[in-house]
Amino acid sequence: MSVDICKLDGQDGKVLPIHVPQNVSLLETYRYVMENAADSRVADWMLMSSPFPLLGIIFLYLLFVLRLGPLWMKNRKPYSLNKIMICYNIFMSTASGTVFYGLLTSATKFSLGCEPHIVMNDPKSYRMARWMWRLLMLKVLELSDTIIFVLRKKYNQASFLHIYHHTSTVLLAWIACKFVPGGMWPFTIMPNCIVHVIMYTYYLLACLGPEVQKRIAPWKQYITGLQMIQFIIMICYTFQTLLPSCEPNRKPIAYIYMSQILIMFGMFCDYYKKSYLRKKMK
Repeated sequence: MSVDICKLDGQDGKVLPIHVPQNVSLLETYRYVMENAADSRVADWMLMSSPFPLLGIIFLYLLFVLRLGPLWMKNRKPYSLNKIMICYNIFMSTASGTVFYGLLTSATKFSLGCEPHIVMNDPKSYRMARWMWRLLMLKVLELSDTIIFVLRKKYNQASFLHIYHHTSTVLLAWIACKFVPGGMWPFTIMPNCIVHVIMYTYYLLACLGPEVQKRIAPWKQYITGLQMIQFIIMICYTFQTLLPSCEPNRKPIAYIYMSQILIMFGMFCDYYKKSYLRKKMK
């Protein structure tokens, strides 16, 4: 396929600024960010025209898992959902591995240094943007984790950490797809895909009965540790976007990314301490 066939109108080869012009109204600021600073290639894709469809999904998700779900289940027995969970975990593990492979093979260049996002309409760059969108769809589907917990009355698993992590990850995936579906940014999510392959495989094995659950239980601590390692990798790699010479037109995204990664890393550290280290001390 030639480059001309895939070429779109507009921003080919541009580094798009996110710095908002001064002395403009809130509506003009919103339009500038959504139209001028965003990647035009993704504008017509599902959930990408504006943040409101995704925010609506998140609102319904929070409403169900925090209020409507527990009310619905109050006088009901927990659903088993074992067969559904087996199919779900197989799909999520396979999909996470597929997205990782798609991002890896779509990269025109991967390095440990700064690679700014530039809007290009060649087939490989366009393919990378598509895989970032598929990643977003996968993160939206991952909200089903909490819904399953509620229907099974596993309220302890639907913790603040779990809900915050899922919600913020969806929002970060949307921001990445909307503004930076290329350059160095896809690398920040690739370790997460690998961790999720392992995590959903663990959940799949846990569906196979008490005997298997007993055997794999010690591995839960290592999976949590692996999640913390992924955050360390993401922090080290994303830190360079805060340097003046790296992604000067993408500093707001760099601040959002880094702050959220640090928050989640701190929350996972606290969970690891409470769940594993204190138990060992006792």
